[in-house]
Amino acid sequence: MQRYVGRMAVVLSGLAVAAIVLGGACNRGSNKPKTYPVTGTVTLNGQPVPGATVNFTPKEQAPPGQSGPQAASAVTDEQGKYQIGTFAKGDGALPGEYLVSVTKYEGGGPTGGSGSEEEYRPPRPGEESPVPKNVLPQQYANPNTSGLSVKVEAKANTYDITLQ
Repeated sequence: MQRYVGRMAVVLSGLAVAAIVLGGACNRGSNKPKTYPVTGTVTLNGQPVPGATVNFTPKEQAPPGQSGPQAASAVTDEQGKYQIGTFAKGDGALPGEYLVSVTKYEGGGPTGGSGSEEEYRPPRPGEESPVPKNVLPQQYANPNTSGLSVKVEAKANTYDITLQ
C-alpha cells in the first residue's frame, strides 16, 4: 500500500510539473496584436478632469480576417491623466485612426453620489433612483460630434484632450 501511495505521489507530482510547463508555454505566445502606449491629459477650460472616461472608436473597421484598430478606453486619474487600454487596463491601442469621446458621469446611484460601490445603497420602496448625469459638454459624449480624433502610430503616443 505504501508503494502504491509513493508511486501516486510521483505520478501526481510529474503531472503538476507538466501542467505548469505547458501552461507557461501556452501563455507565452499571445495571439493578440501588438498595442502601443497612448497617454495624455484631459482638461476642461484649462483644468484637469479627474474621473472622465476616454473612449477611442475606430474610424473604420478592419476588413474581415485582417487586424486593425479596435475600441479602447481609459479613465482619467486625479490629475486628468489617462492611459488607453484595448485588451487590458493601460495596455495601449492598435495603430490606426480613432474618433474620441469623453464623458464624466456623476450622481449615478441611489445615494446621489459618484456611483461608486462603496456609496451604493439600494433604493427604498417607492424611491426613484437618480439618473447619472454627464457633467461634461454633451458634444464630447458622441465620437461623431466631439470633433476629437487621434492617429495611433507604432510608437509611444501622447494626445492631450482639450475640452471647452
